[in-house]
Amino acid sequence: MPDFPKRRQSARYQIQLPILHRGQSGSGKVGVGWSRNIGTGGACIELAEQLKEKIPLLVRLQTDQGPLDVQARVIWIGQAGAVGGGIRHGIAFIGVGPEQNQTLRNLLLTKGEVRQAGVRLPLEIAVTCQQKGLGDPKHPVFRGRTGNLSRGGLLLHLPFRFAPDTMIELTLHTSHGPLTAEGSVVWVEPSEGRSPEELIRHGLRFTAISWSTTLSLGLVLAEPL
Repeated sequence: MPDFPKRRQSARYQIQLPILHRGQSGSGKVGVGWSRNIGTGGACIELAEQLKEKIPLLVRLQTDQGPLDVQARVIWIGQAGAVGGGIRHGIAFIGVGPEQNQTLRNLLLTKGEVRQAGVRLPLEIAVTCQQKGLGDPKHPVFRGRTGNLSRGGLLLHLPFRFAPDTMIELTLHTSHGPLTAEGSVVWVEPSEGRSPEELIRHGLRFTAISWSTTLSLGLVLAEPL
């Protein structure tokens, strides 16, 4: 099953954003998922549950500039993605107003040229972490905080410097409960110009995160619908 209908005319960009959805009446259960690609006319999204085709929805895309609310309709349903993914749905945006359309175009303009753009959303929450494989009590567990998060990784502020390529086991202490994941350090900020009491910034890429944790992360990142 392709990620979009063959007759689709608008370009799609591989932008990953957390998504909330519910029935167009505004009642019923709120569902959560992530986008795979987005265009001005619609999106391919991954959801935990299969929806009915042609069903109208209220959809919230959580962007780094705030939430974008649009009306949509399910136009096709695919199969579950690779291990760790959800059920793919194609949705078409309907009744998009001028302001919403401009916000959507701005999103595509700023993020659309980045390959596999996992948009980093600002969020500060407590985190505990430890180098993977060092479960011995002699090895300390470090406490820090996040600076931003995406489906693919996060900005991590820690009191200890982990070298690039270090594998980290971490727990995010969210309002929905603890979320666990593993990741690899991609970069560490230089020591120059930083005071000793400042936490050290690390860029972390997730290497092992379950689909259920990914959905919970989407709920944490998205403002309630």
